[in-house]
Amino acid sequence: MTGYTKLFGSIITSTIWREDKETKILWITMLALKNKSGIVEGSIPGLADMARLSLNETIKALKVLSEPDEYSRTQDHEGRRIQAIDGGWIVLNHDKWRDKMNADERREYLRVKQAEHRAKVSTNVNTRQQMSTPSTHTDSDADTKTDKKKNPPNPLKGECDGFDLFWNEYPNKQSKIAAKRAWLKIKPDEREEVMRGVEAWKASESWLKDDGQFIPYPATFLNQRRFEDSPKRKTLKKKVYYNHIPLARNAPDAEWKNAGEIARRETEKLRQQLSARNCGTN
Repeated sequence: MTGYTKLFGSIITSTIWREDKETKILWITMLALKNKSGIVEGSIPGLADMARLSLNETIKALKVLSEPDEYSRTQDHEGRRIQAIDGGWIVLNHDKWRDKMNADERREYLRVKQAEHRAKVSTNVNTRQQMSTPSTHTDSDADTKTDKKKNPPNPLKGECDGFDLFWNEYPNKQSKIAAKRAWLKIKPDEREEVMRGVEAWKASESWLKDDGQFIPYPATFLNQRRFEDSPKRKTLKKKVYYNHIPLARNAPDAEWKNAGEIARRETEKLRQQLSARNCGTN
């Protein structure tokens, strides 16, 4: 996806269009450079060269894009557009706009195919009336194939791949279709590791602070394989709940271990329920 992006016309009415030209240029440059996971890899000098901006202009624009925007139409991440990560930046609302782009493309595809189908039916109506019965069956088969193209299979259909278990456990339930596609890319023998990673991150400092506003979309969590990371566990300053287990201020390791054990038992219970329906994480 690097080197190409789709700009929605609504960018003209967004708050980004009120910023200076350097900020707008850098934002569009980052949209063009991001990969399929929404990550822009590079350094500040390299990004400045790509955007044809000075180093100071680039630093100033990055600051604007990283700050909260109270007037942003999308208040996810307090209106922030990017976040610095190791090796570059991540476009925070990448999954949301990618899903919108895919939906627009599907609608346009169906519109074109329906128009082609109507034109074909209109042109061949007299010929079809003269066809024999075997030929009619051939047309029926062709129409069935066309219907299948116009109605692609729903990626959420099916309960035997373990996705329901992941979705129930993941705290930020956004963009379920994108999450399903990302889950199916995970190898079956890695899905236990994913579930352990979710448990670890749910007790992390970054996921617990600010009412969980920094919890990534599930598709982002899977595509970037964040379940392989080792999150920093939060030192509690007030009572919190970990997997519905109340933990006191500065809870000792024993209480965290007990909460983790209860969470693992709940996960195993859900897994057994899936197995009872002949479903599993494999």
